[in-house]
Amino acid sequence: MTRPGLPFRIVRSSSRLGWTAVRLDEYEDPFVAEPFATRSPSLTLVRVSSGRYRIASRNGRRWTSDDYRPGSIGITAPGKENVLRWQATAPARMRSQHLHLAPSLVPAGVTFPDALTLDDAYVQASLQTLVSALDDEAPAVYADSVAAALAAHVVYRVAPTSLPRVRPGRAVLSAGEVDLVVEFMHAHLADDISLEQLAELLGLSKFHFLRVFRGATGHTPARYLGRLRLRQGARLLRSSDRPVAAIAASCGYRSPGQFAAAFRREYGCTPRAYRARPGR
Repeated sequence: MTRPGLPFRIVRSSSRLGWTAVRLDEYEDPFVAEPFATRSPSLTLVRVSSGRYRIASRNGRRWTSDDYRPGSIGITAPGKENVLRWQATAPARMRSQHLHLAPSLVPAGVTFPDALTLDDAYVQASLQTLVSALDDEAPAVYADSVAAALAAHVVYRVAPTSLPRVRPGRAVLSAGEVDLVVEFMHAHLADDISLEQLAELLGLSKFHFLRVFRGATGHTPARYLGRLRLRQGARLLRSSDRPVAAIAASCGYRSPGQFAAAFRREYGCTPRAYRARPGR
């Protein structure tokens, strides 16, 4: 007998962070899962973060199985119903992360295979980057950029000719186009800017925009925006007595702690220490 639905307890999710191209959910899994059916409209990657499983997937009447351990990754094709079951093979707590990539990141007509295990260093690193982004409550433009690159990589492995090609005359951005994007960033430093918003300014796809913006500036949109926010924060720390929490919010950070961590990485000290430096 097969039952619908996922037999998990959700622990946390990126759904409240405003990410538009990707959703990351972390689940606590039961030690035993009887056969259940699941279907997702999006390309989904699942990574085990703790525990060990013997997991099986049914295609028709035939079951195939594999061993999952921390770091194991599986891929589920969009729109396809899957029947799964598993049994824990160790007493450790069972947790997994489910990464759902927006359909807009996947070119139409690409057929993805289901794979119980996927051995790919880039996918592994990208998933860990997005888990860290969830830990840090990273802004949408950063998570969306990572997701777009990850989707392009997975699509390239499956169907490389389906990726959009750079149109003649659009291999680079003009100085005016870069200025337009940067001005938009400056005007919306306090907002959660998405990669899609920036790409739409120039009428480009997210894949293409990522490539040409980095070619023009030497930085990804997320990195460029992050540096603008930190420079604005540094300027306000020097020129005003506004509380650090207020400066953090005005620069697009969700909390003073997130601002302080990013500021320390960029300037080597906390915002308060920077403000206290002589010569302000």
